[in-house]
Amino acid sequence: MPVGDKFDKYTLFIQKHIKELYPDESKVELVICDDKDISLGEKYNKAVKLSKGEKIILIHNDMVLKPGFIELMDKYITSNKIVTYTRIEPPIYPDEYPGKIIQNFGYDLEDFDYNAFKNFEINNEVIKGGSQIFFGCLKKDYIGFDGETFKMFCEDDDIHLRYDLGSFERIICGAQVYHLVSKTSRKGDYQPIEHNSNINFIRKWGFRKSQYNKKYDIGIKIKGGTSSLLEFLEPWCSNILLDDEMQVITSHYIDKEQKNTPFNLSKKILSTPFQSLENEIIIEIDQKTFNQQDYLYLQQISDIIYDNGELGYFELGNLKITINSMNEYQKNLIFIENP
Repeated sequence: MPVGDKFDKYTLFIQKHIKELYPDESKVELVICDDKDISLGEKYNKAVKLSKGEKIILIHNDMVLKPGFIELMDKYITSNKIVTYTRIEPPIYPDEYPGKIIQNFGYDLEDFDYNAFKNFEINNEVIKGGSQIFFGCLKKDYIGFDGETFKMFCEDDDIHLRYDLGSFERIICGAQVYHLVSKTSRKGDYQPIEHNSNINFIRKWGFRKSQYNKKYDIGIKIKGGTSSLLEFLEPWCSNILLDDEMQVITSHYIDKEQKNTPFNLSKKILSTPFQSLENEIIIEIDQKTFNQQDYLYLQQISDIIYDNGELGYFELGNLKITINSMNEYQKNLIFIENP
């Protein structure tokens, strides 16, 4: 369990709460990581590494467990299976989806109605799926969060995508927690962090949402350009080649953006006449004709390339696309070093 402060009221509460439900620490172990020098995902990785059991469950400190939670999770956690538990939440974020149910039993510990929560019944049917950082698995099946790419946010989308690529089964079960919501992550000025995480997800995978989840080696060549165009296009490719007169724009962009990403932008952004693109797929863009529809095409480009399925040259709107090879690289990203 990652925390910002071992002595805040939520952390102190959940330690007491779990000890009351499961007093035998040899059977249920609570591992807390409060290392302030690492990301949220890396805190989870460190806590899992320190754990002694063969099964692990990831929780937040702003949660309350329903009696029987551990027993039900233990029942479903087996080899090659990722088990998402069900969160009951007050109507702070009112959207519902499998694994999340809106029901108001309180907004904080002081007004939380534990008895009402304990007596709340849900459909315990097991279904396929699961999302976010609310799951358990065998410790040997934990592939680790990419805490280098994502300081916070999107590490959940990333790990579930990697589990899918690794052919793990993902299910949602009826083991329940009451989640007080955003007492752990959405504190302070989190919006820039969330924005950067979404951009870094695209840099890593080449898409944000995809039907096929294919990563290709794509290079973008821009004729003309502006700083805003560079900002729009850079995340969507492995390399981007600019006209040499854009070197000042490039320098300013790297100075502004490099602090927000672990990807080396100086190596990624190239310029003529001394550099060229050697990527397997080349997309040529003219700043004078590039429009909103072309940008929408670019956001779906990996799916479009997969559907096209052929080598050669074609045009899509104002995009000129040359496919020399369709090697796929997504499975190279399933595992991270030292999770």
